[in-house]
Amino acid sequence: MDYQKAILDKEATSIRLRSLRIKANLTHDRLAALLQLNTPRVIYDWECAKKMPNVENLYNLALIFNMKMEDLLVTK
Repeated sequence: MDYQKAILDKEATSIRLRSLRIKANLTHDRLAALLQLNTPRVIYDWECAKKMPNVENLYNLALIFNMKMEDLLVTK
């Protein structure tokens, strides 16, 4: 089997998430509301590469941005 482990590029993924949010004309507060988050703080953390979205949030982000989950992530 030809398998090569994917390594997530957190910095590039955070830039992609921020770019998608801006392109969709969503504020941090509005995106947090769509994801039913208590605070937009976690979105700031995603965009600063401090944290990554969990699978549920990743799935919902893909729905919001009308794309596949794997297209949200950037690998090295």
